[in-house]
Amino acid sequence: MRTVVDTNVLLSAIIYSELGSASATNSLVIAAAFGTLTTSAICYAELARRFSNRRNLDALLEQFECAVRGVDESTAFLAGRLFEQYRERGGSRERILADFLIAADAILNADRLLTRDHRFFGTSFDGLVAVAPEDL
Repeated sequence: MRTVVDTNVLLSAIIYSELGSASATNSLVIAAAFGTLTTSAICYAELARRFSNRRNLDALLEQFECAVRGVDESTAFLAGRLFEQYRERGGSRERILADFLIAADAILNADRLLTRDHRFFGTSFDGLVAVAPEDL
């Protein structure tokens, strides 16, 4: 099973040692055991602010066997269309294009999206299976 991992799950895994909540870390281990993990270059950029150097960020992703996918034109186009449709339906201005790039990546390149924001992703995008770490 191919799983795209959202930034918030990876951040939760980083913070796990501080808070003592293992659900994000456990979900990454489980998902990796049953398939492949990827995250988008968008998530990589969002994670980068938490690291003083690229080597440490890459080490975290390697620990969870999580590869980084670039954003191609098909993904970018779908994200733009999804964002427009969302706004036309009256969707909140609080949502940013990065959310739609992550959704488009999961729709086109994976079987599911592992995210703490599973309600938004699961109800906003037809064909996207969004699961919370606790549900694995």
